[in-house]
Amino acid sequence: MDGIRQWAFGLCAAATACGVAQMVLPKSNLQKMFRMTASIFFLCCLLSPVALAPISLDSAPREDLQRQTEQRAQQLRSAVEEQSGRIATEHVRLTAAEILETLGVEYEKIYITIHEDDTDSISISECEVELDSRYLPRHQEIRAALQQSLGVDVLLAYKKE
Repeated sequence: MDGIRQWAFGLCAAATACGVAQMVLPKSNLQKMFRMTASIFFLCCLLSPVALAPISLDSAPREDLQRQTEQRAQQLRSAVEEQSGRIATEHVRLTAAEILETLGVEYEKIYITIHEDDTDSISISECEVELDSRYLPRHQEIRAALQQSLGVDVLLAYKKE
C-alpha cells in the first residue's frame, strides 16, 4: 500500500512541477518542445510501476548455481577446443598450400583430419590434397615434400578433367 501512495505522490509532484514550469516559461518556439518533453516525462512517471517492476533478490540454491557454473565452464571449454581445432587445421592448410606453391603445384582442395586425444589435446592425423591429374607423374615428390614439412600422413587424390 505504501508503494501505491509513493507512486501517487510522485505523479502529483510531476504534474505540479510540469504545470509551474510551463507557466514560468515565456511564450516562444521552445514552448512546444517543452510541452512534448513534459508530456513524455509525465508519461514515464505514470508508467514507472510497470517499467520498473521490483527485482527479486531471492538467492538461488547453491546446487543450482554450481550446476550453472559447471555448464558454462563446459561450454567455454568446448568453444576453446573447437577454436583450437580450427586454428590448427587452418595452420596446416596454409602450410600445405605454401609448400605446394613452392613446388609449382596448383591444388583443388586441402582436407585436414583432426581428432582429440584422451588428454584433451588436438592431433592432426592426416592431410588429403586434391590435385589435377596432370601432377600424377610427380606423386612421390609432392607427397614426400608435404609429409616432411607437415609431419603427418599425406594422401593425394587426383581429379580428372
